[in-house]
Amino acid sequence: MPRHRVALLIPYYDNPQGLRRSLESVGSGEPCDVVVVDDGSPTHPVGDAAVRADWHGSGEVTVLRLDTNEGIEGALNTGLRWIVSEGYEYVARLDCGDRNRPHRIARELEFLDSHPDVVLVGTQASYVDLTGTEQFVLPLPAEHDEIVAYLKKNSAFMHPSVMFRTSVLQRTGLYPTEYPRAEDYALFWEMAKVGRVANLPEPLIEYELDPNGLSLSGRRRQLQSRLAVQRRNSDGSAAARAGILRTLALLAVPYSLVERAKSRRHNRSPG
Repeated sequence: MPRHRVALLIPYYDNPQGLRRSLESVGSGEPCDVVVVDDGSPTHPVGDAAVRADWHGSGEVTVLRLDTNEGIEGALNTGLRWIVSEGYEYVARLDCGDRNRPHRIARELEFLDSHPDVVLVGTQASYVDLTGTEQFVLPLPAEHDEIVAYLKKNSAFMHPSVMFRTSVLQRTGLYPTEYPRAEDYALFWEMAKVGRVANLPEPLIEYELDPNGLSLSGRRRQLQSRLAVQRRNSDGSAAARAGILRTLALLAVPYSLVERAKSRRHNRSPG
């Protein structure tokens, strides 16, 4: 039986340092168990002893291993199937290298418990470099109607920040595999159709800007999948058409220029 109602799901692929940082960021009082899914790592497979040494939380640690690399969608769905089978009420997400800020899990759990109509909640994120220095905070809409409008142009959630009810998966299914590297965007669209969604207004995770990370190395494929999700969910409105055009434009722009623009627009430091 689970020790806690929340399972924190962390997919892993050959990144022991990132996993250590993520595990160490979960405070000892946070009400969650941890599920790490090793996606067939060829060089640095997850070691049970190492994971338990880095874990200082109050909950249990479970490591699941895939024999071959299935990609993040496969790893996430393997974790979700196990979490559902074990009877967890909530799933929280975190990626290797990203870090929770204090009380993140408790805050999200309290919010969902007090808002039974909300099926998914995320938070803002502090974007940090590899030294942990904040570069900017990207604001995201907080209320359901604002989020639905925002989804027409991009995901309204920081994937590593979210927590959702396992029961909603009965209506949405698991992460879809036909939208590689935009699986979260596709799933969150479906969740917003069957229940209310929300974002907490403060940054409760630190998102690592790793130049070798999945979002950077696979950016073009991610944008192509985003475009497919937008077209699938388009209602023909001006906002939906604008979102599609925005993604087409981003396909033509180098990622480094996009990140510099974000940093200039959202950096809160003087000057």
